[in-house]
Amino acid sequence: MEKDQEKEEDQIYSWTVDINYEIFQFREGLKEGEPERNLYLAVILQALLDATHPTTTCSISEANAVQSQATAWFFASVSSSQTDFEDVCDMAGLDPSYTRDFAHKIIKTKEITFIRKR
Repeated sequence: MEKDQEKEEDQIYSWTVDINYEIFQFREGLKEGEPERNLYLAVILQALLDATHPTTTCSISEANAVQSQATAWFFASVSSSQTDFEDVCDMAGLDPSYTRDFAHKIIKTKEITFIRKR
């Protein structure tokens, strides 16, 4: 049982590194002196993680709620969530359409192999 958990944690870590690389790679000219942009990139990354890998430190209903909220944040079409999403993308230096499409590939299709092949 413990080995299965370690294997799953390794897979999640590997997946996180791949997503992190994909997001940071897209943003041209990322420099260490840009803490605000790095913060907003981290917000997007955390939302992707919340939407796909709910935390195990809370109840199932709480994890499902977090997962639903994170998913809704990416795909809201009319609400303050859409504005928030676009603002976060702008502050991160990412195109909101590209980021939404990328999130769709990850969240809706559950296909993450394309990330590793780039």
